[in-house]
Amino acid sequence: MKIIQSLAAITAISFATSAVAEDNKPVEWLFVHTAPIAELTSDTTLVMPVTRDIFAFTDRPNRKHGYMNAHEWVSAWGEGDTFKTDPPNAVLTWMDGDDVKEAEIIITDATVENYGRTIAYEVKGGIRDLFNGQQAGASLFVDGRGGCGSALFGAGCDQ
Repeated sequence: MKIIQSLAAITAISFATSAVAEDNKPVEWLFVHTAPIAELTSDTTLVMPVTRDIFAFTDRPNRKHGYMNAHEWVSAWGEGDTFKTDPPNAVLTWMDGDDVKEAEIIITDATVENYGRTIAYEVKGGIRDLFNGQQAGASLFVDGRGGCGSALFGAGCDQ
């Protein structure tokens, strides 16, 4: 009976410890830029209008979210420990008739154009083979960065 009680105690401590460790993990953000169209203007430049703010969210256990305008989002490629020094992976999706197409890319830079109404992304990843000209129904899913207090958020982060 003592062995069962000991195992039960060890199991309870193990679960409690892993729950605390899970709560203390750094917050990892994921980002989504959706647009009615996207246009590949060169082999490495993808231009998307900004018709809504860029949406950011975290996974469990944090479950946070926030919104950024074009200027706040592009600041993620600024100087220092940003996407400029560690370019994010991304997946671009778009509609091709009734089909959803996708391409895996790396975003090496981003700039605001047209007074904040468009963002030009510098990308790597052979996108030209899959994506030509202008495509409808585009969504860009970008992998994350830690820390809500980082330059990636300003006041728009929901704590």
